[in-house]
Amino acid sequence: MFQAMPRSIKELTIVAILVSMGLILLFSSFEKGGKVTFVSFIYSAFKPVDQTITFFQRKVSNIFDSYIRLVGVNRENQILTEEIRRLRTQIVSLREKELENKRLKKILDLKDKLDFPTIVAQIIGQDVSGLFRTVLINKGSDEGVMPDMPVTTPGGIVGKIGRCSNAMAQVAMITDPNVAVDCRVERTRDRGLLIGSYSYSCVLQYLSKEAKIEQGDLIVTSGLDGLFPRGLVVGTIESVRSSEHGLFLEATVAPSARLSEIEEVMVILGSQGGFSMEPGLEGKP
Repeated sequence: MFQAMPRSIKELTIVAILVSMGLILLFSSFEKGGKVTFVSFIYSAFKPVDQTITFFQRKVSNIFDSYIRLVGVNRENQILTEEIRRLRTQIVSLREKELENKRLKKILDLKDKLDFPTIVAQIIGQDVSGLFRTVLINKGSDEGVMPDMPVTTPGGIVGKIGRCSNAMAQVAMITDPNVAVDCRVERTRDRGLLIGSYSYSCVLQYLSKEAKIEQGDLIVTSGLDGLFPRGLVVGTIESVRSSEHGLFLEATVAPSARLSEIEEVMVILGSQGGFSMEPGLEGKP
C-alpha cells in the first residue's frame, strides 16, 4: 500500500501545473504565423510592467518639473514684492520731499515780501496735553531766536516765541489764552485785541459797539502791539456778539493758519520786546 504523498509535494505539483498552464496561455496568445519566439514572449510578459514604470516615471518627472517651476515662481514673486516695497518707499519719500519743497517755496515767497530778517524752522514737538497750545522748533538763541519774536506761516500767523535755549525754542500759539495780538478788521479797520481761547479758536475783544463787522471778515495784525508787523493775516470772523458787560462787541475768530498741520514756520527776527512804532500810527488805516 502506497504511502500518502507529502503535503509539500502536493502543493508544489499544483503550483507547477498552474505555472505550466499560464505559460501555455501566454504562448498561445502571442503566436505569429503559428510560431512564438522567446523574445516576443519576454516582451509581452514585461510590457505591462514597463508601461507602468514609464507612466510613473513621467508622472514623477512632471511633478518634479512643476515643483522646480513653482519654486522659481515663488522666488520671482518674492523678488518682485521686495522691489514693489522699495519703489513704494521711494515714491513716498519723493512725495514728502515734493510737499516739503512746495511749503518751503511758499515760506520763501513770504520772506521776500517782508521787510524784516527771518529764519525758517521746523516743528519738532508739541505740548501733548493741549492745555498751553505750544510747539517746539529746531532753532534757538544760537540762530538769533529770542523770546517774544513773532512766528508765522504763509497761511497766517502762528504765535510768538516763549522760552528758548541754544538749539530750540518754544512757540506759544495764538490759540493759547496767554497770547494777545493787536489786530484790525481789514474791511472796516476796526481795532481789537485778539486773545486765545480754550476752544481752539480766538476771540477778538474790545471792538467798538458801532463796528459794522460781519461773519467772514478778514482779521490782520495792526502792528500796534510792538510785536507783530502790520498787515499779517490772522483769521476770519465766525460769529459776532456783545461782550459780557455790553460795552463792546467781540468776535470769534478762526485762525487762517492750520495750526494742527503746520510743519515749518518762519520766525521774524527783531529786537527783544518787538518793533518800534512811529508816533501817530494808531490813527492811520
